[in-house]
Amino acid sequence: MSSASSSSSSEQPGAKVNYGQVISALQAGKNADLTAITSTSTINLVLVSDLKANGNTSGLDNALKKNAADAATLKTSVDANATLKAKVTDAGYTTDQVVAVLANDDGSFTVVINEQHP
Repeated sequence: MSSASSSSSSEQPGAKVNYGQVISALQAGKNADLTAITSTSTINLVLVSDLKANGNTSGLDNALKKNAADAATLKTSVDANATLKAKVTDAGYTTDQVVAVLANDDGSFTVVINEQHP
């Protein structure tokens, strides 16, 4: 698999996310507006395994199970956005592995990939 840091060219400093942010986004059903992602957008890929869990590694699994319908909607939305889908697949992942897409304050997007998911 390719490097997880990916964007139009390089990773942006504003793209740092933590385990808690991902769980909160999942529990709230919040993902970025994927229609805002275009070919000029900076997209950073972050692997779940690279995030610090601070001891509660089951939190993400629980949030994913609880919000399975949102995950299915997210996959459909990622598949519908050619730029985002290409970024994910070009890095060697599938859209099924995307667990969250977060908008960053600097206008970039962070896509959280669960590389353990088949």
